[in-house]
Amino acid sequence: MFIGITQRLIEEEKYKELREALALEWGDLFSNSALFKDFIPLALSYEIDFKRYAPYLKAVILSGGNDLSIFKESFLSKKRDIYEEQIIKYCLKTNTPLLGICRGAQMIAYFFNSSLQMLSNHVGNHKVILNDENSFISNSFHNYAIVNLGEDLEILAIAEDQSIEAFKHKDKNIFGLMWHIERKNGLNNTKILKQWLNTIKENK
Repeated sequence: MFIGITQRLIEEEKYKELREALALEWGDLFSNSALFKDFIPLALSYEIDFKRYAPYLKAVILSGGNDLSIFKESFLSKKRDIYEEQIIKYCLKTNTPLLGICRGAQMIAYFFNSSLQMLSNHVGNHKVILNDENSFISNSFHNYAIVNLGEDLEILAIAEDQSIEAFKHKDKNIFGLMWHIERKNGLNNTKILKQWLNTIKENK
């Protein structure tokens, strides 16, 4: 089963090229984590209409990298925002499981009218607190945080600074995680990730 993954957009100055990139950690995650043993990642190109990919996908991940265009007005950020917004609308309509990671979670949160802001001293390993009050240490690579959710979303975990670390849609198979599951300390707690993966199995 294929899971589509959006990629980071990079402007390579030396060769005057725009490039799509996906960290090797994603391949390692799908190769070596038992959680993803039944899935193959499919990197999505922004130059191919998402509707052409959709029939082959069981789920979609909006990956990290690049700021949202509301924070950094650039061609690359805007291009990515537009493409990922199309994916969110498709997943809403079809109830296709969707997972946002870091930037991807911010994109989903923003789509559903949540509030985001810059936070200082937020990058690095920190404590994440689940709704059941259990906690774990996870990674953090973002300077912008989700501070309030739109009415369609519900909180699943917060950081010690009260910013929102994980959430889900109240009715659809849409989840967001602010930590990187593909990087070190990204799988220290997989409770929420397993909930999302279960929606794929239930959606067959």
